[in-house]
Amino acid sequence: MRKWLPLAICLAALLISTSLEAKNYYRYIDGNGKVVVKDYLPTEAVKSGYEIISDTGRLIEKIAPALTKEQRIAENIRQEQLKSQEAKRREERRRDTLLLRQYQSVDDIQRTKNSQTATLRINLRIINNHSKSLERKLLEQEKRAADYERRGKAVPQATLHEIAAIKNQMDVNVASVSRYNKQIADIEEQFQKDRIRFQELKAEIFVENSLRDPNVIEIQDIYNCDTRISCDKAWSHAQIFALDNASRPLSIVTNTLIVSQKPQADSEIALTITRVPQKNENEAMNIVLNVACNTSEEGKKLCQSKEVIAIKQKFIDYLSTNN
Repeated sequence: MRKWLPLAICLAALLISTSLEAKNYYRYIDGNGKVVVKDYLPTEAVKSGYEIISDTGRLIEKIAPALTKEQRIAENIRQEQLKSQEAKRREERRRDTLLLRQYQSVDDIQRTKNSQTATLRINLRIINNHSKSLERKLLEQEKRAADYERRGKAVPQATLHEIAAIKNQMDVNVASVSRYNKQIADIEEQFQKDRIRFQELKAEIFVENSLRDPNVIEIQDIYNCDTRISCDKAWSHAQIFALDNASRPLSIVTNTLIVSQKPQADSEIALTITRVPQKNENEAMNIVLNVACNTSEEGKKLCQSKEVIAIKQKFIDYLSTNN
């Protein structure tokens, strides 16, 4: 037993020494503006914030002041807003993925929209025809009632009931027409948003592909701007360019997308110009030009012609010169 005594004493001494070496201190500024260092954590330090330091003065950790009740409420609100924004971004990414999976082209979006509104438009035609028939019946019944009144006779209750029933049905039809028109407008509005977002996503993919493999994509279709002011200026000139060079009028003009109407003849071209943020850049943008032609063989030849290549180069030169 005596053999182990010196060893136990040494171990105890080592532990005490280690604990002493590992002792931390708390440094803070008190209410009088003086720096205070203590080996325990006072309440006032928690409120004002403090630093944990070693016995050699090395900073180990800095602790922010405790939040007041108002600050805690504000921080909770901020965290909820961040969660809401992140949830919104997740939903936007999910919808973007769905859009790209669901559609291959803008024409696919147009066909789907037409399909969804077709039944509603048929119902509208049926109701409108029914309403015209009701108007004729109402006119007949009102003439009949007027005839009784001219002869000084009471209008039969059956005639009055028929008039009331016709008017009631006409009111129902008016409400139905309003409801169907609203449904069609809501569908068209959503598909317009889908179309705009789809074209923005296609432009983003176009830019990414051009950066990944410059030999595959025609880089001259992309104009780069570095600041918000220069990008806004370039975008206004892009709209002028589209007005001057597209064969048909513009159908969409937003802060991110300019689209002209589809070509109707083999000699016509359509322009789509998209503004795409550059990744990892706060204000820099890529402005992307796409030229579309008729789907006929002649239209395809036009899109591959020197004339179209010249328009693309003219686009870059035009924005560069005016910016």
